[in-house]
Amino acid sequence: RPFQVGDWVKIGEMEGTIEVVGFRSSRIRTFYNSLVTVPNSTLIGATVDNLGARRYRRIRCILGVTYSTTPEQMDAFCEGIREIILRHPYTRKDYYHVYFSEFGSASLNVLLYCFVETPDWSTELREKHRLFLAIMKLARRLNVEFAFPTQTIHLVREDGEPDPMPHFLQGGTPAEECMRAGQSVAADVVREELGDEGLIPPPVVIKTAASETSSLNPGESGFDARESGFDAGEAGEAGETGEAGEAGE
Repeated sequence: RPFQVGDWVKIGEMEGTIEVVGFRSSRIRTFYNSLVTVPNSTLIGATVDNLGARRYRRIRCILGVTYSTTPEQMDAFCEGIREIILRHPYTRKDYYHVYFSEFGSASLNVLLYCFVETPDWSTELREKHRLFLAIMKLARRLNVEFAFPTQTIHLVREDGEPDPMPHFLQGGTPAEECMRAGQSVAADVVREELGDEGLIPPPVVIKTAASETSSLNPGESGFDARESGFDAGEAGEAGETGEAGEAGE
């Protein structure tokens, strides 16, 4: 059978929870609380998306931080979120991504992509809530500020001296010299990341054991995952499966 009583299904334009599976027809309780009777002959040729059969539920969002965030803060913030995911009792530990992904119009954007293993939508919402609160606490302790659309007005004193520009960017410098200077600065930046030998980083390996591979010590950074509210013992299954249409994927 493609579904059973209690499953959250989506069949064409119809979405709801299976209440009755009969010999001739099945009944679906929609999220508008109406009851729809569907002939089983119709279901035979229909595409049934059984959302209730999911083991994992995806969380994908963009975390925008201010342009004043330093590279060091960005590294610490991303690694801290990875550590939170590893310590969260409901997250999938073998597949997740947290990376600085984009220069936005008003923020530096960090991609958060992970999954939670929950039996129903209520538990999904609760654990997503706890995960996001932990990220907020991490940001506060690392002095990372979340961004929002703003306009910045720069006031310059007429008698003030502007910051000196590198000599190769001053007017009159030949284009070829400017390009060579840019290449030289870029080479220095890459050398700082890869070392003088230019070692190529290996492919990404998802960390699955926080105690063995974590490079961020919560005690040293001032962030303690225990204060985020994560408690595997009290993380029980929440209520009934009264999921709404806008539930996470």
